Amino acid sequence: MSCKSQLGVANGAFSDVSLTRDSKEYQIKRLKEINTQSDAIFGIPTGKNLSKKQGLVVRFNGINLTASKRFWPIVSMVGLTLVTGKIISSASGYKTETYNNGYYSYSYNTSEHKMSLGVASLLAIPISGFINNQIWDGSLSRAAWETNSQLLRDNDDMDVFLNPKYDIEVKRSIWTQHANLRLRAMGAKIKTDN
Repeated sequence: MSCKSQLGVANGAFSDVSLTRDSKEYQIKRLKEINTQSDAIFGIPTGKNLSKKQGLVVRFNGINLTASKRFWPIVSMVGLTLVTGKIISSASGYKTETYNNGYYSYSYNTSEHKMSLGVASLLAIPISGFINNQIWDGSLSRAAWETNSQLLRDNDDMDVFLNPKYDIEVKRSIWTQHANLRLRAMGAKIKTDN
C-alpha cells in the first residue's frame, strides 16, 4: 500500500525589485533548476546529513523551511515501540504456576507476563514504525531544506530571488517515504554604478 501526492507551488506575490527599482538598475536571469530528493524509513530521515549551511529565502511561499533531523523521530519511535510493546506484553496475559504437594494441586497466575517486554517490543516495531511514519514528514522537510540551501550556495551572486515554482512529489507507503522536489526560480542582480 502506498500513497502518492503531487503539489505545484508558485509565488503570486509582488517582487521587491520591480517596485523599488527601475528595470535599468537590475538584471534578471532564470536560474538553473534545482532537483532534490530524500527518503525516510519509519518517519526517520535516511541518507546524508543535512547541509551545515541553512538556506532561508524570505518570502518564498509554499513549503516548510525547517528540516526534520533524525533525533526527534528516533526518540518518538523508541517511545512508541516501548508503549506498544507494553500493551502487547499485557495483552499476552500472565504466566500460570501450579502447586502440587502430593495430595492436591492448584494453579494461580503470577505477576509475570507470558511475553517479556523485550520480545513484545520487537513485535511492536512494525506497528510503531507505521505510526511514526504518519507523524513525521522527514523526507519532504529534508528535501525542502536541501533545495533552499542549494539555491543559495549555487547563486550567491544574486541579490533577490523571484517567482519560485515548486514541483513536489511525495510517495508515502506504510513504513517509508520518498520526496522529490524541483525548484525553478529567477534571480535578480542589482547593477552597481562603478
